Amino acid sequence: MWKSSVVNASDHIFPGLAYHDRKKEFYDIGNQIQSSLPLQMALYFNVWLLPIWFLISIISLDFKYLQLTDVYKFITVAIFLLISILECTRLYLGYHGNLAEKIPELASFWLISTLIQFPLELFLLLDNRTMLQFSEQIVNSLMIFFLSIEIISGTVALKNSANHHAKRFYIAQLYGIEDRLN
Repeated sequence: MWKSSVVNASDHIFPGLAYHDRKKEFYDIGNQIQSSLPLQMALYFNVWLLPIWFLISIISLDFKYLQLTDVYKFITVAIFLLISILECTRLYLGYHGNLAEKIPELASFWLISTLIQFPLELFLLLDNRTMLQFSEQIVNSLMIFFLSIEIISGTVALKNSANHHAKRFYIAQLYGIEDRLN
């Protein structure tokens, strides 16, 4: 009731608004694509880098395994397995969250990248007792480079997507439009 009175009052105060299609504004905002191109490019190149990283890491781990201490044998194998599993999950969540503009998947991707993957990759690259091979240094440096780009562009993409969904929600509430686009 109060919405219709506000609309009627605004139509009398601002007569040009009576001819404005309020639903068009909602659908214009609702149809904008919010996917992040830099994030998608970094994810794409990271998907191609993953098998190379996996092969080099397996070969290097096999080569240096007997030279590591018992503690570092356990740590290195555990980190390798954890990164391998999380990297596949993280890339899937990043692709799905970015292309489908799903905030929970994008947020999960960002959290895994920032809180788990980045510190583990830094450990593999910077700890001298893991006896890093030259090929491992190169591939882990590339992984950290792409991970850094993904974290930064993922932050921007998450912010933009959240703002977009908030605008759609508020306009739908303002004009009484049901959001059937999801």
